[in-house]
Amino acid sequence: MPPMSPLHLVITAALAVSGIALQIWSSAPGRAERLYALQLPVILLYSLAAALFLFSAFPDSLTEGRALGFGIGGAAGFAAFFMMASFAWLARTRQWDELAANLKKTTRENAALHRQLLSERPPVDGPSPLTQCTRYELPLRGDRRHRVGIITGNLANVLGTDVWVNPENTRMDMSRIDEPTISATIRFHGGRRDDVGHLVRDTIALELAERMTGRSHVPAGTVLVTGPGELQESHQVRRILHVAAVEGEPGSGYRPVMDLERCVRNILAEVDRLATAGETLRSVVLPLLGTGAGNSDLHKTVNSLLAATVAYFRSHTASRIRVVYLLAYTDVQAAACRSALDADPELSREN
Repeated sequence: MPPMSPLHLVITAALAVSGIALQIWSSAPGRAERLYALQLPVILLYSLAAALFLFSAFPDSLTEGRALGFGIGGAAGFAAFFMMASFAWLARTRQWDELAANLKKTTRENAALHRQLLSERPPVDGPSPLTQCTRYELPLRGDRRHRVGIITGNLANVLGTDVWVNPENTRMDMSRIDEPTISATIRFHGGRRDDVGHLVRDTIALELAERMTGRSHVPAGTVLVTGPGELQESHQVRRILHVAAVEGEPGSGYRPVMDLERCVRNILAEVDRLATAGETLRSVVLPLLGTGAGNSDLHKTVNSLLAATVAYFRSHTASRIRVVYLLAYTDVQAAACRSALDADPELSREN
């Protein structure tokens, strides 16, 4: 048997390796609905590699046949035989791909529906606060640079995110430190405390009051920026953004502002403005605006915040923000957020 030329060996190896790599790639769970269709180029690469090897190693061998009315011989005939057989086999596999795609879609929809039912089921003892701080995030479809996710648990346990958002009232009056609110958490942990934990300097509240000098209130959706106070050292926070997300009325309490989407746009635009000015701000923790004292509809709020965040990233492709996390304090909030993320067609769930 005459030795094969080095060029033929290299080409044969390249074709075979390409076929193997493509077959491994096409077998990933995220491509289940295209698994069989992707076998066509795999078989083509294999058949070309086999034909080149066979007729380089045995140049006197013959293969003859007819395809589309033309006579084919030699290596071309051998490759054509494999390709015609492959086309005939793959023609029957379309329904398998469609079945796999439908199965994957149905499984995803069932999982999202199950989480939605759990979130809507009235709990016996009310929503339960989550003690564990976990993260879940998904990239935008076709945009791996930007992601949207969830952080669970108490904001006081969240470490390593650049920006915390404080949902404030239009008067920018922070909550008392003993109230169970985001505002109180930020105020207490951002202030300077003595060795027994008493607040001795109300750092963030004082700075926010300076920003409000000469004003009794601000329009809904307004964003004011302060430093993080002691949160920079304890939680690695770089900036606090206070957004006017609820409005108060004497005798009626607080209610969410009408346009929560505008609140989100203003928040993210302000973060990008600070980042453009030189600050390293890549991650944002966004509480569920108005779901505390504002008593808003949870699912409507989650969908509004998610839609506004995705829309901002779509219209600001150069945004320096990498990830926006919705903060879910209770199990019911976490289920609602997870269901909304998994059901959003703008987010990718492929590995």
